Parts: sequence; structure tokens; C-alpha cells
Amino acid sequence: MIERVVLTVALKVTDNEALSALEALQTKMDMADSVVGLVREVQWELEVEADGPESALRVVTEIVERTNVFMNPNKHRSTLTSVPHAWDGLDDDEIAILVTDRDGAESLAALAAASRIGVTGLIRARRRIRWRVRLAEAPSRAQPGLLPLLRKIGIASDRGTGLLSNPHSQTALVAFPWGEEKPLEA
Repeated sequence: MIERVVLTVALKVTDNEALSALEALQTKMDMADSVVGLVREVQWELEVEADGPESALRVVTEIVERTNVFMNPNKHRSTLTSVPHAWDGLDDDEIAILVTDRDGAESLAALAAASRIGVTGLIRARRRIRWRVRLAEAPSRAQPGLLPLLRKIGIASDRGTGLLSNPHSQTALVAFPWGEEKPLEA
């Protein structure tokens, strides 16, 4: 049986990349009235051939603890969940923008690392950046202008618009706290 597990990794210390991105959104892109916070996390979506969710979590835990592909325990903290959703853990005033590279080279590195240490069962690994964007007001389904605002934050379409993803080499998805996901397109 194939089980899906998500490993979420974040820095224990201040994330200067997230701070720079927040500064750019608020100051250079004039969104200080809309965007009040930004957190960057790395998420690994792992597919494991296992007898159930607990077995899959054990396989992934062993790989994470015995390799340095996913995180460095000295500078990162992590959570591991089975049957996760992109909107899990979002506060009411947050949305998540999930950015994935199109080439997928990180999957090969993860599979090779598992093979090197003799752990079997890992069949796919996909890495993405999860930007948790804290908005000045809680988003709602009926909010006019919400998707254009999120496109302006998430999709780099020219030098003055967008920041978190490059549509030429990445895909972007937005996850809402009410449990809905939508692709973000330029």
C-alpha cells in the first residue's frame, strides 16, 4: 500500500530570506496594508510503500534521522504528519502559497540517500516551499480582489509584480484556511 507523509522543515533561528521577502512585499511592492507577516517552510511530500500510516512514518523518520538530505537537526525543526493537507496549521488570517520546482531533481537525491543507508519503501519525494502569508484581515471566499492580490504576491510576472515564484520554472498553488486549494497562474 502506498502511504503519503509530509515532512515540514523550518529554521530554528530567524529566517533572513523570509524577512527580506516580507520587506520587499511591504516596502518595494507597497503591500504593507495587506501583508503583515511571512514564514517560509520547506515541505517534503513523501510516498512510501508501507503497511499503514504508522509504518510509513517510521520509514520516513529513519531516513530523516540517518541522512542530511531533508534537514540539519542543529538548525532546523520539523514536523512529520500522515494524511496532511496544504492548509493544515494555517491561522484564520493566513494563506499558504506552495511553490514547487518543475524539474524534480530533489526526488532523485532523496531516493539515492534512502538507498545508500539501506532503507526501502521510499518511492517518491517532492520538495516545495510553503510560504505562510499573514494578511491584515482574514481572507474569505467572497472577498473581492483576493485572488489578484495573491497573484501579485505569489507570481513574478515582471520586475515590479510578484515575488514568491517564477512561472517559467515553478508552479504555485494557494491553500486557504477553510480547506480549499487553487493553482496560482499569472
